[in-house]
Amino acid sequence: ATLGGEVLTKMKIAGGITRYFRRQRLIGLLWRHGLLFLCVAALMIGARYTVAPWMPLFWPLLIWYLIFSLHFLLVRTLSANDDWADERADKLRRHAYDFQHVKDIYIKPTNFEEPTYQNKKVNE
Repeated sequence: ATLGGEVLTKMKIAGGITRYFRRQRLIGLLWRHGLLFLCVAALMIGARYTVAPWMPLFWPLLIWYLIFSLHFLLVRTLSANDDWADERADKLRRHAYDFQHVKDIYIKPTNFEEPTYQNKKVNE
């Protein structure tokens, strides 16, 4: 009976942690993750050069960086919506250098024909 009680206690703790993270904003968790990564990296580098020259740096930091990158991509994916897509498309249109091509795409987005340009002169 005590073993079951220990398991239930651990499950309650894990459930509490999960509920805490679900109440937080995604971007806030990402910032905390990044700050924690930088602090631990600074501590590891400091320890490497002062107290523990045998401590590995490359693999722990690389693995943590990859996990942080996946966290960033997950937050970006979950925060993308139609408004973001429209804003991004407008930004691409505003910063485009090939305006006639963008105009062709905007007017008729699904043509598979050769694009037509108003200025046919090449070397001017």
